[in-house]
Amino acid sequence: MTGDAFPRLGAWVKLSAPESVELLALAGFDFVVIDAEHGAIDIRTMSTMIGLARGCGLAPFVRVAGTAPRDVQAPLDAGAAGLFVPRVDDAARARDAVRATRFPPLGRRGASNSGRAGRWGLEALGDYLRSGNEEVRLVVQAESVGALEAIVEIGEVAGVDAVFIGPTDLAVSGRFREGDGRLADLVAGAERRCVDHHITLGTTASGNASELLDRRGYDFLVLGADTAMLRQGAHALVKAVGR
Repeated sequence: MTGDAFPRLGAWVKLSAPESVELLALAGFDFVVIDAEHGAIDIRTMSTMIGLARGCGLAPFVRVAGTAPRDVQAPLDAGAAGLFVPRVDDAARARDAVRATRFPPLGRRGASNSGRAGRWGLEALGDYLRSGNEEVRLVVQAESVGALEAIVEIGEVAGVDAVFIGPTDLAVSGRFREGDGRLADLVAGAERRCVDHHITLGTTASGNASELLDRRGYDFLVLGADTAMLRQGAHALVKAVGR
């Protein structure tokens, strides 16, 4: 995998509007995660967003719904910088994600250099294959208690570039109530093990971004979604009028 540092600050893109990507680039984000798991974004719009992100200097990632060819092939052919794969609970699931995103002999991804990833056919096949295996980044999401307990084994699977702790699904899957200290302890333990084993780690953040980056060992953060930013900005404007 590439030795470059992971881009630091990102945002979810959930709106089916390429302009969201452009606005996030102007705000100074380093990467976007186009949400094909929870967002209503079709393949055509996704491809446009990936191209626009690259033109704006953003690293375009796609959060896929799963690891079937229909999930991973389109975003990778369109030139995604990498994938976020949800619900990776153990090393076996991580290895399956690696196989889905890498070309043979490392995996089972289908090859065609005719898309944006192959510079529309200009990229030599060998360079296209090398780039797909060495430069495309795979981020696996740890979203269960079992995933946190196995986070080192997951993060050390060859071909996994980073682990992303998903707090919402983690709380729901573990049936933790908001503010439950047991969940905080589990996450803190996983954070320490990732630091000790030099595993690139990310999560979501709200007002605690500096703490996560400076004191808790995170390498990258997703700071929010375009939908939330629009909602919050709209609410603030109306509130300021005093209705």
